[in-house]
Amino acid sequence: MGFSFYRALSLRSYDMKRYLLLCIGLICYQALPAQHLYGIWGSPYGGSLNMLTNPASIVNTPFLWDLTLLAYQQAQSTNAITLNDGTLLHWPDTIHYRFTEGHFSRYALAQADLNVLNARIALDRKRAIGFGLSAHVYGWAHTSPLNVVDTVSTLNSFLNIQQDRNYNGRFSSSGWIDLHATYAQTWIDNTVERLNGGFTLHIMRGISGAYARIEELQVRQRTLPQGNTYLFPQFQASYGYSSNYDQQVASNTYDFLNHSQGSIAVDVGVEYLLKKQEPIKYDAPDPYYDYWWKIGISIVDIGGNRFRYGAQSRTVGQILNNITDSVLQQKFNGVNSLSQFNDSLQTVVSNMRPLNGWFSISNPTRMIVDVDHPMGKHVFLHASLTIPLPIFSNSTTRGIRSNELLLFTPRWETRHWGVYMPLQYTITQKLWIGLALRAGPLLVGVHHLPGLFSSQQATQSGGYIAITIRPSQLTPRKQDKRLNCPRFKF
Repeated sequence: MGFSFYRALSLRSYDMKRYLLLCIGLICYQALPAQHLYGIWGSPYGGSLNMLTNPASIVNTPFLWDLTLLAYQQAQSTNAITLNDGTLLHWPDTIHYRFTEGHFSRYALAQADLNVLNARIALDRKRAIGFGLSAHVYGWAHTSPLNVVDTVSTLNSFLNIQQDRNYNGRFSSSGWIDLHATYAQTWIDNTVERLNGGFTLHIMRGISGAYARIEELQVRQRTLPQGNTYLFPQFQASYGYSSNYDQQVASNTYDFLNHSQGSIAVDVGVEYLLKKQEPIKYDAPDPYYDYWWKIGISIVDIGGNRFRYGAQSRTVGQILNNITDSVLQQKFNGVNSLSQFNDSLQTVVSNMRPLNGWFSISNPTRMIVDVDHPMGKHVFLHASLTIPLPIFSNSTTRGIRSNELLLFTPRWETRHWGVYMPLQYTITQKLWIGLALRAGPLLVGVHHLPGLFSSQQATQSGGYIAITIRPSQLTPRKQDKRLNCPRFKF
């Protein structure tokens, strides 16, 4: 089990084709609903793009309908590695990266969104429906503090530089396909305020699930004349994956999908609008959808996915007393598969058993509180707070996380054009400065602008694109009827 903290990834033409096919496959099977198009959050022109952020938002949209043909986004955030070359705009054939040096907790988060044929239809001014097909993938990993330096090449040299002797770490990943339907309506409407509410029902199909936990790992040093050696008096871990990744199933696409499991999830939300108190201009556009303040509260992704354990899933505990770091180094050299890993691990632990039955991974359930306020002609300011809600997960459920925490977005937009600059403080305590542009049906954006030009920032960024068709006109202009002749019925 050697360690090297400088790597190069070379993608030849043939390898690149296989890599692209793999990415397309992952997108088709494991992408997720487009709720991370941060620039458009809170916009009345968002329509179906905001349906999965707050179901109530589809009522207060000045279009009779809109159809998102395609929306895709991806985001990544990690402090574990640093790229030496490559940016979001330019990926060379050979990418060099290093494991980040220092003593701190390591984390990695990745999420991708795919949304296909999402539609919103206004039944009337006070009722709207929406529906669509999405796919989903989340991955989240973190460890206790570890020290990493360039000179590490073996397990012994790695343990020699550690400041801590107790370790833990967790990883969860979940991918699913999602068919969802939304209904929203106006509950209260008067001259001062309007209150909208809505809900979304998700019919999900869990395609990919995996988790790993090191609950406890204690390392004790023993000093010998020939140098330090290490023992492991306490160890408890478990790892599992969905059965459709077993070799006899993964080789057949139908069997791969047939071994997935169904489940449901829900979103609920309300939206409160404080209306502008201005005199009505009869020759001006219909002010029905205008507001002075708009406040939304929603709870999204309430639910989770179920998976059947794969054949190599295990729970293990207690490394044998005579096992040292050099023995582990020798045992795990040349391991190339999970089954080989299990065979080697079984020789060094006193307790190891397979995991059977089912496991679940909860969705990234969270509350989103957002406020939107017009600042001038076509200028708005949007702010939102995202609060994780692990209370919706039971004690045996593995969970995944979303990246957003605080978001401030000044925007300028008209019916056909929009410029958005989302400023985001993420759950990993990073400040992202984003930019998005909307031109007719096309919306494009980047989560963190430095990632476009800096290899150091490429692991803290991502981007999105959406194509949304809307009717050519907004709600009709109000007609001045004050001078019209009265009509009489006989």
